[in-house]
Parts: sequence; structure tokens; C-alpha cells
Amino acid sequence: MKLATASRRATRRAAFTLLEVLVVVAILVILAGVGVVATTRYLEDARKSKAQLGCKGIQEALDAYKLQNNGDYPPQGSEIQELLHPSNGGTPYLQNGQSDTIDPWGKQYQISYTGSQTDQTGTQMSPYVSTTASDGTPISQYGIGQKAQPPQ
Repeated sequence: MKLATASRRATRRAAFTLLEVLVVVAILVILAGVGVVATTRYLEDARKSKAQLGCKGIQEALDAYKLQNNGDYPPQGSEIQELLHPSNGGTPYLQNGQSDTIDPWGKQYQISYTGSQTDQTGTQMSPYVSTTASDGTPISQYGIGQKAQPPQ
């Protein structure tokens, strides 16, 4: 008789209990949550890196403009327009047109002048291309965060 009861229990134990299923589901939910957080952080870091590359690309386009225009940068306030549609009728300096002027958060890159180079009028100037990430992190062609400031 004892032997028959043991064999009946063995056949009933072929499935998982509700508690075991709930524990497995809870573990999967926790792992999925960790994965979502890690992926979100990774995507934001990728956007910041893309923005820095965009700043470098605009700075290189400004330097190319300067080389082809007697050592002068585009007039302040019209830099983007000059890079997209040069007034001398040449080819655009930005390969992908307007999309190269927009950062990963949909804002236009900002261009100002600062620094260590001198133009033909003797004014100290060097382009400083920047933007700000959605979390407020400054980004420029020099770096991300505290490294975004131009060299002194």
C-alpha cells in the first residue's frame, strides 16, 4: 500500500506549482528591468558620442571653409547657411546637408568663436561648436561633460 501511494505522488509531481511559476516570472521581470535600464543608459551615451562627432564634423567643415576663403570663417550668425549653401557657389561643406546641423535630440548645433587663432583682421578666434544633451550635459568638439570646454 505504501508503494502505491508513492507512485501516485510521483505522477502528480510532473507539473510546476503556481508558486514555482511565480518565482520564475518574478526573476524574469527583474532581469528585464535591469536590461531596460542598461539599454537606455547605453543609448543615451551613444547619442552623446554622436553629438560630439557632429560637433567635430561642423568644426572640420568650418576649417575647410576657412581654407577656401582666404583664412576667414563664415560671418557670425550665418555659419550654418554658408556651410550648406556657400555664397561663392561651391559645393556644400556638410555632406548630409541640413541633417548634419541637427543634434540627436533635434536641436541645432550652436557655433561661437573663441580661442587661439587669429583671422586677417587680427581678431583672436577659433570655432566652438556645442550642444546640450537632454540631461543637461554640455557637449562640444572637445569632449563631453567637463571636457567640453575649449582649451585655454
